[in-house]
Amino acid sequence: MPLGQWRAHLPYQNGISVTQNDETVFFATRQSILLIDKEERSTDFLSKVEGLSNADIKLVKYIAGSEVLMVVYQNSVIDLYQDGKVLTVNNIKNFLNFPGAKIVNDVFVQNDSIVYLSASYGISKFNVKTARFVFSTFTGVDVNATAVHDGQMYMATEEGVYKLNEDATFPEDFTLWELQGMEDGFPGDYSSQRLGVYQNRLYLGIDHDLFYLEGDAPVLAYDAPDGLEMEYLSAEGVHLLAGYRCVRDCARSRVFYFDGNGLLGELAADCIAVPYFAIEDQKSRVWFADDFRNYRMIESINDINCNFISINSPWSEKNWQIIVQDDEVWVAAGALNQTLSQLFLDHGFFRLKEGQWTTYNRQLTSGLDGEDKTTPEDDLFDLLSVAVHPTEDIVYGGSFFSGLAEMRFTEEGTAVQMYNFNNSPLERARGDEKRTRISGLVFDEEGNLWISNHSAFNGNPIARLNNDGNWQTFGADCGETALFDVDIDLSGIKWFIVGTASSGVLAFNEGALEDPNDDRCKEFNLSNSALTTNGTNCLVADLEGDVWVGTDDGVIIFECGGSAFEPECQGTRRVVSWDDGFNGYLMESQSVQALAVDGANRKWVGTTSGVFLLAPDGEELIARFTAENSPLPDNTIIDIAVNDKTGEVFFGTNKGVVSYQGDAIEGFRINQANIEVFPNPVRPDFIGDVTIRGLARDATVKITDVNGKLVYETRALGGQAIWDGTDYNGRRAQSGVYLVFSSSNPRHVGFGNPDGAVAKIVLLH
Repeated sequence: MPLGQWRAHLPYQNGISVTQNDETVFFATRQSILLIDKEERSTDFLSKVEGLSNADIKLVKYIAGSEVLMVVYQNSVIDLYQDGKVLTVNNIKNFLNFPGAKIVNDVFVQNDSIVYLSASYGISKFNVKTARFVFSTFTGVDVNATAVHDGQMYMATEEGVYKLNEDATFPEDFTLWELQGMEDGFPGDYSSQRLGVYQNRLYLGIDHDLFYLEGDAPVLAYDAPDGLEMEYLSAEGVHLLAGYRCVRDCARSRVFYFDGNGLLGELAADCIAVPYFAIEDQKSRVWFADDFRNYRMIESINDINCNFISINSPWSEKNWQIIVQDDEVWVAAGALNQTLSQLFLDHGFFRLKEGQWTTYNRQLTSGLDGEDKTTPEDDLFDLLSVAVHPTEDIVYGGSFFSGLAEMRFTEEGTAVQMYNFNNSPLERARGDEKRTRISGLVFDEEGNLWISNHSAFNGNPIARLNNDGNWQTFGADCGETALFDVDIDLSGIKWFIVGTASSGVLAFNEGALEDPNDDRCKEFNLSNSALTTNGTNCLVADLEGDVWVGTDDGVIIFECGGSAFEPECQGTRRVVSWDDGFNGYLMESQSVQALAVDGANRKWVGTTSGVFLLAPDGEELIARFTAENSPLPDNTIIDIAVNDKTGEVFFGTNKGVVSYQGDAIEGFRINQANIEVFPNPVRPDFIGDVTIRGLARDATVKITDVNGKLVYETRALGGQAIWDGTDYNGRRAQSGVYLVFSSSNPRHVGFGNPDGAVAKIVLLH
């Protein structure tokens, strides 16, 4: 990707809303929108990366006369999308005089420009072309649906159906609206769920049965079986569609279709699981928004065969840990609740390789469904950590429910082995003795896997699976068993996040493996360190060996090297002064949830209020990304990972994963023999930066013309330097050949002398 660009890695597995124009079907997921060409079945995507304002979608509705796609979010914000441009309407969200939630439940399209919004506060009449509200009526009761028919406006509520003349002079006054009761032919006590206008007749859901108005009185059109609740009425095609969700004592959810004379039949059962909405297009194909796997459609109203449309994407938006190794991205898609208790999520692993996502979980991968196929008791749930073997094609996952999962990839397929207290030295969980809880994984330089065995029953919360397949356990004398994240510094010391109120961080060194008496542990807490809280969330060892710890009150840095167990190692709260006006301790008052180090040793800091990019020492704020100023789908950051080969940075949020093309990659000790420059030549139509790769870490880079005149000078970010094509005066450099000279940073060469490297850039205007 070009520098500074974003990518969305969001799930396209099911739809919660669907709408259409003549050429395209728009499926809304909770995070974004899938566009399917009706004839070619080609796909496109629309998310915050493409300009949407939010990421928690409630419903979508296409207004054909205005050629506008209306996107309604859970927070009542509305986007009007047209020709690649987005107009965001915040009026409902920003209206302060109405207490409580403001949720839009439905959109009724009256004509080319006017729609009615049914909401938790009442209704609003809205002009799509002018983006202005005509009026709003506050009802004091949730409105499920609205319709305009034969000069009358109707509201469907849990109290019944309300009606008002469309020409009323002050429709904002709810006291003018008339509740339709027994004197109007309606039941005495009833609720109404949905409204729809079909063949110039108003259809109503009354106590989940389908009625239509004959004159002003309701006439029964369909008596729904017990246990089915009406989810939607859809009248966009030749038929009226009525979707019913099974809620109790019924076999399944169902969708029926009607014409003006009554019930004609039932749509393909295989297409219906948890219905949200459906539309019939101009060729009588039906497209289903259903909260189940894959997108669904039938070729005609009578087609009994469901067509499934599969989109390559992550299984879900869930993510607890993200790692990148050898250009592959792995996501552990588990989660814990606020009390660090398991949630029984079975989403498993997601793998991004060469642009394709693959999911490994108990539903798709043999072995992850446990040995006993009759019960889920030994299946893979709540995967919190993932580690890729540095030299072999093996991936490990740590489950907070079922122990350690090992997946070996061979030409014959994927071989799965589950390790728990029954077949390994891993210990059962104290207080939940059926479970083996694994909460952190990391490989050392020798290919040994270090494991956080949370709540280890016998008090050995640290395990090591050696590269030769043998096991060892440690930590009986460390005093803490509630261990989570683990990382290893340059001295080989293992650092753990502690999940109790008594300590924040644990440092451990195993010494000589054959001598159990030389193990060393040290707990860092409020009383013996710079920690201001024992609420620690994450840690990472940087390229200098310093350990950065994210807490509920900022960042603590342990710059102890091999002296971590000495009394003087207490960590520091660094005082910083940033250009944005912040002066104080590093990240103080921020709940730091994620930390990552890029190739330039800069720190990516994820918080509950977005992402911060800091200089290597934290004393400069380089960039800040939030849901308000970037395509981040949410400000709560769960994890961050950096692809050191490409500079792409992956952010895991509550609403899915996105990535950003950063400008730092892994550097080398010395410059490489063949420095890459791209694009090269730089053609007249190119807009962007010239990237120079293969450099020594933090190398000095000078760019001159062929006569040796210095044009530009910079320092590599890790192993990559960026030139914007301008000279020292900020003017665009003239056409010609330019030379790149690079010398490695003496600090990283060791005892050798700095080396040099040369490359050429051809610039054309």
